[in-house]
Amino acid sequence: MDSANSQNGETKDAFQNRESTLPGLTTVPTSVTLSGEQFERLYLTPMTARQSSLAKHVGNPTPLALGGFVITTTPLSCSLMAWRGASGNGIAFTGPIVFLGGLLLLITSILEFILGNTFPCVVFGTIGAFWFAFAATMIPSFNAAAPYSSSTTDTAAGLASPGFLNTYAFLFVTMAVLMLIFMICATRTNIVYTLIFLGLLLVFLLLTAAYWQLGQGNTAIGNRCVKGAGASLFVASLCGFYLLIVQLFEAMGFPFHLPVGDLAALWVRNQKKLVSQERLSPSF
Repeated sequence: MDSANSQNGETKDAFQNRESTLPGLTTVPTSVTLSGEQFERLYLTPMTARQSSLAKHVGNPTPLALGGFVITTTPLSCSLMAWRGASGNGIAFTGPIVFLGGLLLLITSILEFILGNTFPCVVFGTIGAFWFAFAATMIPSFNAAAPYSSSTTDTAAGLASPGFLNTYAFLFVTMAVLMLIFMICATRTNIVYTLIFLGLLLVFLLLTAAYWQLGQGNTAIGNRCVKGAGASLFVASLCGFYLLIVQLFEAMGFPFHLPVGDLAALWVRNQKKLVSQERLSPSF
């Protein structure tokens, strides 16, 4: 035992002597600074390793959805604002809403799903489905509004009845909540995309107010809310046109890039603050 202790003691003394002769330890940096473009590629776009091989051979489907969006929202907004004597709150655009709005958005949602883009898939899928539902409500064969009429068979009278207006407004409330969620998520992308959802949020809020006011017989206030919804939808459609131009210019390889107000830099700064706080906070 004594010999063993002496050997251990000698070993410890020798180790301490060697440790005292070693150079001073330095701190190795463990944080990595990413540029705005690198951050966007890492966190705002899907990882290509998780995509199927088909994703490497297809184009960007987003302009298809934007084209269907603007080609339906622009004339509908003009109708809601009653330009050039337009009326009917979009009944005349039932066909375009189905085949240009709902169909193109649904196709794009499927393509975004294949590419692994969850957020665009959900956005285009839900808005496209809303277009289908909105058009189906105005088609007499679906018998959605006719039961609210006095004859229970007149779709046009049912669409203007207080019972239908007060009931259908709840769909607009739900869509407004959905647009609010989309707008919050869009702050990870760019300003133009965020403004589109802000405009749609105002559209559904104003349509909700309009339908409830019209259902209570307040025609003047209800019509003003409808026009306000049309104006908000028109602004959203203009933002959609701009974003469509930006993406098509990039797809065609134009030598310049139109600004969209990239918001990735804000998230990069917040990421840096979180990293610095984690480094300064004590660990237990």
